[in-house]
Amino acid sequence: MILVITGNGKGKTTSALGTALRASGWEKKVAITFFDKGGSHYGEENTLKLLQEKIHILRFGCERFDEKSKTFRFENSCDDKKQAEEALEATRKLFDKDYFLIICDELINCMNLGLLEEDAVRKLVNDCPASTHLMLTGRHCPDWLRQEADLVSEVQDTKHYYRDGKDAIKGLDY
Repeated sequence: MILVITGNGKGKTTSALGTALRASGWEKKVAITFFDKGGSHYGEENTLKLLQEKIHILRFGCERFDEKSKTFRFENSCDDKKQAEEALEATRKLFDKDYFLIICDELINCMNLGLLEEDAVRKLVNDCPASTHLMLTGRHCPDWLRQEADLVSEVQDTKHYYRDGKDAIKGLDY
């Protein structure tokens, strides 16, 4: 099945991680490819290291977040594109390894930002083995993917402390 978690609200990655925990708790083979999430400032990474025998992690991307200044680099570079393409190829290779669940975190964002070609993402979705559940996360899911997916969950931003000028909070936002 193709599963999509999209929307402009906070919680897409968190939802995907919860699904990974559930599947691995039932001894299912799980992999997560993190797209465009380079660096070491992701709190979930510390816990996922403890679960590396249960959940296979692949992390790709150049550093974008500066924790000291709490700033984010929005501009894309050639290296960002190369990392996204490598993440896509690494995910494709997982198809031959009989995974129950493969999560492609932020893949939709990479496509929307031009780091991945839409045709390459379509091919990934179409080539996913029937026995594998492929979960894609990211904002602004395109219509073709909504139609192709078996499940689409929308995370809505109703209220967020960022709008009040508050900084990202370690442990909640990263």
